[in-house]
Amino acid sequence: MRATLRSLALIALFAASAGKLAAQRGGLRPVDESGPGGRGVWLLVGVAHGEEHYKFDTDGYWHGGFTAPSVTLAGGGMVSPKFGLGAEWNIWNDYEAESDQRLQALSIVGHWYPFGPWLYFKGGLGLGFNRIDDATGLFTDTGVGTTLGLGVDIPVARRLSIEPRVDAYYQRYNDAGQANDYKERLVQVGVALRYH
Repeated sequence: MRATLRSLALIALFAASAGKLAAQRGGLRPVDESGPGGRGVWLLVGVAHGEEHYKFDTDGYWHGGFTAPSVTLAGGGMVSPKFGLGAEWNIWNDYEAESDQRLQALSIVGHWYPFGPWLYFKGGLGLGFNRIDDATGLFTDTGVGTTLGLGVDIPVARRLSIEPRVDAYYQRYNDAGQANDYKERLVQVGVALRYH
Protein backbone atom coordinates (compact mmCIF):
# COMPACT_ATOMS: atom_id res chain seq x y z
CA MET A 1 0.00 0.00 0.00
CA ARG A 2 2.81 2.43 0.91
CA ALA A 3 4.62 1.63 -2.34
CA THR A 4 1.45 2.39 -4.29
CA LEU A 5 0.99 5.75 -2.50
CA ARG A 6 4.61 6.64 -3.14
CA SER A 7 4.25 5.75 -6.81
CA LEU A 8 1.08 7.85 -7.13
CA ALA A 9 2.78 10.81 -5.38
CA LEU A 10 5.78 10.58 -7.74
CA ILE A 11 3.49 10.40 -10.79
CA ALA A 12 1.49 13.44 -9.56
CA LEU A 13 4.70 15.39 -8.93
CA PHE A 14 6.05 14.49 -12.37
CA ALA A 15 2.75 15.41 -14.06
CA ALA A 16 2.62 18.79 -12.29
CA SER A 17 6.23 19.57 -13.26
CA ALA A 18 5.65 18.50 -16.86
CA GLY A 19 2.48 20.62 -17.05
CA LYS A 20 4.31 23.68 -15.71
CA LEU A 21 7.16 23.24 -18.21
CA ALA A 22 4.71 22.78 -21.08
CA ALA A 23 2.80 25.91 -20.05
CA GLN A 24 5.99 27.96 -19.90
CA ARG A 25 7.11 26.60 -23.28
CA GLY A 26 3.72 27.65 -24.70
CA GLY A 27 4.05 31.21 -23.36
CA LEU A 28 1.65 30.72 -20.44
CA ARG A 29 2.40 31.55 -16.82
CA PRO A 30 1.14 29.66 -13.78
CA VAL A 31 -1.43 31.49 -11.66
CA ASP A 32 0.92 31.82 -8.68
CA GLU A 33 3.25 34.05 -10.75
CA SER A 34 0.52 36.56 -11.60
CA GLY A 35 1.97 39.42 -9.51
CA PRO A 36 4.18 42.17 -10.93
CA GLY A 37 7.32 40.40 -9.75
CA GLY A 38 6.81 37.79 -12.46
CA ARG A 39 6.32 40.27 -15.32
CA GLY A 40 8.37 42.45 -17.61
CA VAL A 41 6.98 45.91 -18.38
CA TRP A 42 4.50 47.74 -16.08
CA LEU A 43 2.43 50.93 -16.36
CA LEU A 44 0.69 52.73 -13.49
CA VAL A 45 -1.98 55.43 -13.20
CA GLY A 46 -2.99 56.63 -9.74
CA VAL A 47 -4.98 59.24 -7.86
CA ALA A 48 -4.37 60.39 -4.30
CA HIS A 49 -5.06 63.05 -1.71
CA GLY A 50 -1.97 64.73 -0.32
CA GLU A 51 -0.96 67.22 2.35
CA GLU A 52 1.82 69.72 1.60
CA HIS A 53 4.08 71.53 4.07
CA TYR A 54 6.99 73.89 3.47
CA LYS A 55 9.87 75.11 5.60
CA PHE A 56 12.33 77.96 4.99
CA ASP A 57 15.94 77.42 6.03
CA THR A 58 15.61 80.28 8.50
CA ASP A 59 12.59 78.65 10.22
CA GLY A 60 12.57 75.89 12.79
CA TYR A 61 9.21 74.37 11.88
CA TRP A 62 7.02 73.37 8.94
CA HIS A 63 4.26 75.68 7.63
CA GLY A 64 1.21 74.96 5.55
CA GLY A 65 -0.82 71.83 5.83
CA PHE A 66 -2.58 72.41 2.51
CA THR A 67 -4.51 69.38 1.22
CA ALA A 68 -5.36 68.71 -2.42
CA PRO A 69 -5.67 65.89 -4.97
CA SER A 70 -2.84 64.52 -7.07
CA VAL A 71 -2.28 62.29 -10.08
CA THR A 72 0.59 59.82 -10.56
CA LEU A 73 1.81 58.37 -13.87
CA ALA A 74 4.59 55.79 -13.90
CA GLY A 75 6.12 53.07 -16.02
CA GLY A 76 9.08 50.75 -16.05
CA GLY A 77 10.21 47.15 -16.07
CA MET A 78 11.18 44.31 -13.75
CA VAL A 79 14.95 43.84 -13.65
CA SER A 80 14.50 40.80 -11.38
CA PRO A 81 11.51 39.01 -9.80
CA LYS A 82 11.93 41.18 -6.66
CA PHE A 83 12.98 44.55 -8.12
CA GLY A 84 11.45 46.91 -10.65
CA LEU A 85 12.92 50.12 -12.03
CA GLY A 86 11.04 52.95 -13.70
CA ALA A 87 10.12 56.61 -13.97
CA GLU A 88 7.35 58.38 -12.05
CA TRP A 89 5.62 61.74 -12.45
CA ASN A 90 3.49 63.00 -9.54
CA ILE A 91 1.39 66.18 -9.93
CA TRP A 92 -0.28 67.79 -6.89
CA ASN A 93 -2.60 70.80 -7.44
CA ASP A 94 -3.99 73.12 -4.75
CA TYR A 95 -6.47 75.82 -5.73
CA GLU A 96 -7.16 78.42 -3.03
CA ALA A 97 -9.06 81.73 -3.07
CA GLU A 98 -5.84 83.78 -2.87
CA SER A 99 -3.29 81.52 -4.59
CA ASP A 100 -2.89 78.39 -6.69
CA GLN A 101 0.01 75.98 -6.27
CA ARG A 102 1.23 73.07 -8.37
CA LEU A 103 3.92 70.80 -6.91
CA GLN A 104 5.44 68.15 -9.18
CA ALA A 105 7.98 65.37 -8.75
CA LEU A 106 9.71 63.65 -11.67
CA SER A 107 11.70 60.72 -10.31
CA ILE A 108 13.59 57.55 -11.15
CA VAL A 109 12.05 54.99 -8.79
CA GLY A 110 12.79 51.46 -7.65
CA HIS A 111 10.09 49.07 -6.43
CA TRP A 112 11.32 46.28 -4.12
CA TYR A 113 9.15 43.20 -3.44
CA PRO A 114 10.86 41.50 -0.45
CA PHE A 115 7.96 39.19 0.49
CA GLY A 116 6.61 38.17 -2.90
CA PRO A 117 4.47 39.93 -5.52
CA TRP A 118 1.92 41.59 -3.21
CA LEU A 119 3.80 44.19 -1.09
CA TYR A 120 6.43 46.62 -2.35
CA PHE A 121 8.57 49.43 -0.98
CA LYS A 122 9.44 52.38 -3.21
CA GLY A 123 12.42 54.72 -3.24
CA GLY A 124 13.57 57.27 -5.78
CA LEU A 125 15.53 60.39 -6.71
CA GLY A 126 14.64 63.15 -9.10
CA LEU A 127 13.55 66.74 -9.68
CA GLY A 128 10.92 68.87 -7.98
CA PHE A 129 8.96 71.68 -9.64
CA ASN A 130 7.05 74.29 -7.64
CA ARG A 131 4.64 76.80 -9.22
CA ILE A 132 2.68 79.40 -7.22
CA ASP A 133 0.29 81.90 -8.81
CA ASP A 134 -1.06 84.57 -6.43
CA ALA A 135 -1.82 88.30 -6.24
CA THR A 136 1.88 89.20 -6.35
CA GLY A 137 2.49 87.30 -9.60
CA LEU A 138 3.77 83.96 -10.82
CA PHE A 139 6.58 82.16 -8.98
CA THR A 140 8.31 79.03 -10.36
CA ASP A 141 11.21 77.06 -8.94
CA THR A 142 13.12 73.84 -9.65
CA GLY A 143 14.81 71.70 -7.02
CA VAL A 144 15.96 68.18 -6.22
CA GLY A 145 13.91 65.58 -4.42
CA THR A 146 13.53 62.10 -3.02
CA THR A 147 10.50 59.88 -2.76
CA LEU A 148 9.61 56.99 -0.46
CA GLY A 149 6.50 54.86 -0.38
CA LEU A 150 4.82 51.52 -0.08
CA GLY A 151 1.92 49.79 -1.77
CA VAL A 152 -0.09 46.59 -1.79
CA ASP A 153 -0.67 44.89 -5.15
CA ILE A 154 -4.14 43.26 -5.39
CA PRO A 155 -4.71 41.37 -8.69
CA VAL A 156 -8.14 42.01 -10.24
CA ALA A 157 -7.39 40.48 -13.67
CA ARG A 158 -4.55 38.55 -15.29
CA ARG A 159 -2.53 41.68 -16.10
CA LEU A 160 -4.28 44.30 -13.97
CA SER A 161 -3.88 45.12 -10.29
CA ILE A 162 -5.33 47.70 -7.95
CA GLU A 163 -2.87 49.23 -5.48
CA PRO A 164 -3.63 51.08 -2.26
CA ARG A 165 -0.47 53.14 -1.63
CA VAL A 166 1.20 55.75 0.55
CA ASP A 167 3.84 58.10 -0.92
CA ALA A 168 6.06 60.79 0.55
CA TYR A 169 7.97 63.40 -1.48
CA TYR A 170 10.73 65.62 -0.06
CA GLN A 171 12.12 68.44 -2.20
CA ARG A 172 14.82 71.04 -1.61
CA TYR A 173 15.00 74.35 -3.47
CA ASN A 174 18.31 76.25 -3.48
CA ASP A 175 18.66 79.24 -5.77
CA ALA A 176 21.74 81.45 -6.03
CA GLY A 177 19.55 84.53 -6.50
CA GLN A 178 17.17 83.64 -3.69
CA ALA A 179 17.77 84.94 -0.17
CA ASN A 180 15.78 82.22 1.59
CA ASP A 181 16.04 78.61 0.41
CA TYR A 182 13.30 76.19 1.43
CA LYS A 183 12.02 72.61 1.49
CA GLU A 184 8.70 71.10 0.40
CA ARG A 185 7.13 67.97 1.90
CA LEU A 186 4.15 66.14 0.42
CA VAL A 187 2.58 63.02 1.97
CA GLN A 188 -0.29 61.40 0.13
CA VAL A 189 -2.58 58.39 0.37
CA GLY A 190 -4.22 57.01 -2.74
CA VAL A 191 -4.96 54.15 -5.08
CA ALA A 192 -3.53 53.17 -8.47
CA LEU A 193 -4.19 50.78 -11.33
CA ARG A 194 -1.12 48.86 -12.50
CA TYR A 195 -0.96 47.06 -15.84
CA HIS A 196 1.79 44.42 -15.93
